[in-house]
Amino acid sequence: MTEAGRQTGSYTDSWHRQPLPPPLDGAPWPTSAQWSAIAAVWLLAAWTGEATPGWRGECVTGTAPSRDAEQWPQPPALESIAAIGGFPTGPVAAEVLISLVQPAPGRPFDSARPEADVAADVAALLAARIPATDHRAAVLLEYLAGRLTGPYTDLLRVSTGHDDLHLLHRDPSHGRTLRLTVSPAATTEPPPVLAADGADGPLRTRLACLLTLLSAELWVNNNNPVTFRVWIGPRDTADPVADATSWWTRTREEPPDEPPHLHPVTVEELDLGVYTIVRGSLRDLFDDDWDGVEEWPHVPQNHLTRHLYRDLLDLLLTRTAGQGTPPDVLYTGYLPITGRPDDTEDDDFLGTVIFVGPTDVAVLDLDLNC
Repeated sequence: MTEAGRQTGSYTDSWHRQPLPPPLDGAPWPTSAQWSAIAAVWLLAAWTGEATPGWRGECVTGTAPSRDAEQWPQPPALESIAAIGGFPTGPVAAEVLISLVQPAPGRPFDSARPEADVAADVAALLAARIPATDHRAAVLLEYLAGRLTGPYTDLLRVSTGHDDLHLLHRDPSHGRTLRLTVSPAATTEPPPVLAADGADGPLRTRLACLLTLLSAELWVNNNNPVTFRVWIGPRDTADPVADATSWWTRTREEPPDEPPHLHPVTVEELDLGVYTIVRGSLRDLFDDDWDGVEEWPHVPQNHLTRHLYRDLLDLLLTRTAGQGTPPDVLYTGYLPITGRPDDTEDDDFLGTVIFVGPTDVAVLDLDLNC
């Protein structure tokens, strides 16, 4: 890749994984489901930063015996929980919120409680401590509860004798664990950042969380998620098309043979194009039986992905805008907008949107290739 601004990707990107901020750098690597929970916690901190009361979220990864080696019909010994969860203060009690247990050799694993009931309980525990005062934060909080409770996971609630909420999540196959602690605070603690990112640190962490959650929910097929990547950097010339061309060229994996065919797009058209990608890729809309269905269903109004993609676009529009000067927005490649040019080949579903502001440029790749 040619020299470009710092790339931001998802924390689960197979090829260009976003670097971990401390304190997770160097810790056991979370599973994909745990990454969705971590990204949701950090994004909740960004979305509720001005709300009261304040709160602090701590995510700590670790390892435990796999479910095959040690089932959790009852909580493990408190000493074991302290080591697994990396608790700074020793636990004094623990309870199983959900756990899959094998009643006899050769029998399937099963849970004593339905996942939906446990998710509702966990959502209530979180809502009592996190001020999800607007709709999108409330939707994200419920999503977090769902990620912590299933499917196929074990979850403990641990007490250390204080008001903090401690939830210990175990992945069943690898034994990787995630401890989420939610504590009261005078003001909400912002998500962690990479020191090298400087002033853009909070923005990059928030973008990485959005990209992680979008890729967790949007799929090209059963094996390949939709991939998103972002670059941000300064303008080089006074010509927006020249800057868009330059930034597109320097952010390609291989030097391109020819310049891109760039097309201006309005913010409304951009929203429609990205929504169409979300609508066509949303895992929750997949169904094996489409008999009698004449139109692909729309994304439910309360679905998290509606808030995720709009926050992503708003961040890039705001980051590149000047004082009262919106950025020029151009695209090349795949962006499904009725009546607009489509220069993609039949088997190429990579779209790039370029935001050219008075001083800065942002590049957004939306990759639906397998």
